[in-house]
Formats: sequence, structure tokens, C-alpha cells
Amino acid sequence: MDNFNGNAFPQQPKDYKTWSIVNLILSIICCGCPGIVPLILSIIAVVKSNEVARNNSIGESALPAAMNASQTAKTLNIISTVWIIASLIIEIIYFSIFGVAQIMALMNMQ
Repeated sequence: MDNFNGNAFPQQPKDYKTWSIVNLILSIICCGCPGIVPLILSIIAVVKSNEVARNNSIGESALPAAMNASQTAKTLNIISTVWIIASLIIEIIYFSIFGVAQIMALMNMQ
């Protein structure tokens, strides 16, 4: 009864499809080699998002499967987002340190 929230019909779980697609695009564009892990996680999250949508369309009998797929998609998206942000921060630090060192080395050679 806790799925009904006072309504006649249970609430359908979110599919997190937009979040999955954004993570997928960011992991392709921004992260280079460390982007392999969020890329794989994002692909799986998109698949789980589609599973949520499919189970939501089936009806109340597929609600537990939809809720499980929704939770999995959410968890994968959280991990992927954290990984992408950490990769971007590390890349910014790396290129700011070694990029400045390269510029200084080029200036000293002239």
C-alpha cells in the first residue's frame, strides 16, 4: 500500500533518461581515457531507463521491475556524474600545472 501515496494508482518511477543521455554525451566529449568507465555506466543507465519506460507502459504488474530499474539507473547516473566531475577537475589541475610549465619552458628557450 505504500506505493499508492493516497492515490488510486501507484506512482510510476522516474526513468532518468535525460540524465543518462547527458552523462553519455559528457563522457564521450570531455573525459578522454578516464571517460571509459562513465561511458559504460551511462550506456547501462540508458538501457535501464528504457526498461523503466517499458515497464511503466505495461502497468501495475511490472511496477516492481520498473522501480528496480529506476533505482539502478539513478545509482549508475550518480556514479557516472561523480566520475565525470572528478575527471574534469583532475584534467584541469593537470593541464594548469603542466601547461604552465610547458609555456615557461618555451619562453626560456627563446
